[in-house]
Amino acid sequence: MNSHSSSFMLVLAAALLVSAPSIVRADLLVLKNGDRITGKISRIWDNEVTIEPDYSDKFQVDLPVVAYIESDREFEIDLQDGTSVVARFAGSAASGSQIITTPIESLEVSLDQFFELEEVEDHFDWESHVDLSSNLNKGNTDSNTIKLRADGMLKIGDRRHIGEVTVFREELSGQVTQDQERLNYAYNWLFSDPWYFTSNLSLERDPIIELDSRIILSAGIGHDIWNTPRKGLSTQLGFGFQSEEIGSESKNSTVMVWNLRFRRDFLGDDLGFFHNHTITANVSGRTNTSYRTSTGVNFEITDLLYTSIALDYDYETRPVETAFKEDISLMFGLGLEFD
Repeated sequence: MNSHSSSFMLVLAAALLVSAPSIVRADLLVLKNGDRITGKISRIWDNEVTIEPDYSDKFQVDLPVVAYIESDREFEIDLQDGTSVVARFAGSAASGSQIITTPIESLEVSLDQFFELEEVEDHFDWESHVDLSSNLNKGNTDSNTIKLRADGMLKIGDRRHIGEVTVFREELSGQVTQDQERLNYAYNWLFSDPWYFTSNLSLERDPIIELDSRIILSAGIGHDIWNTPRKGLSTQLGFGFQSEEIGSESKNSTVMVWNLRFRRDFLGDDLGFFHNHTITANVSGRTNTSYRTSTGVNFEITDLLYTSIALDYDYETRPVETAFKEDISLMFGLGLEFD
């Protein structure tokens, strides 16, 4: 993979991070003491309402102090009795109960019967992250490690575009010991939610181990087990073609690719846990199976900034001759989140 390909990878990654304007709808919390809070409600959980006003970061309000809610947006609502509805908040009934409206009826429900509430997915949605991790050692051993990871997701209706780029460079006593670049792009079509068709492109280079390029193009079927603002779990299985340039040799293979992506938010979305892994098994051609995982946590400092700890583990049963089977990195860094 030449310098033009490397530039293409970085340009495509930057394109994933381009922001887009969004429409902010005002929701209203009316408290029992008469106070009114206007902002964007994102969820109800653990007897608390999370709202984000224009003038501050999001915060939680105890549900027992709320008199009623007004919003023209639809929410996925789970009640204490197990009932689930998609409804809007239409204010207070004469009895003091909350009025919620579905496409076919209006219901009066006491707010203490709300178990969980989350936002309905928008027709258009996007998010992106940029993580920078670095380790610097001076003294008897001089070393410098930098890992930059950027990812982005763009959803338009039943189509999703997901991209990720990773640049990893390590120097030990002035000698470059790691110089990896990876780019992954996935196109998803939710033809029968939660089932989706997926096509994936993966580009990789690591000249230190004479892996000049590795290109994988695959297609398959995926399934969203969970897909809410607070948690997500999706799996996919596909088959495709792999082309490698190792030293002066070209090697082509057919491959089977298994992907899993998991995320879960805790502490009012301040703490996030994630685990992603990919297994690529060569069906024909060069004998090799690769396992790649990334596991870590993010802790929110502000709406924009977070800290991160990530453990990346790569393993190949038959790596190129100049490489080890295992590659492990534990990185501490800072990240930026855009949505």
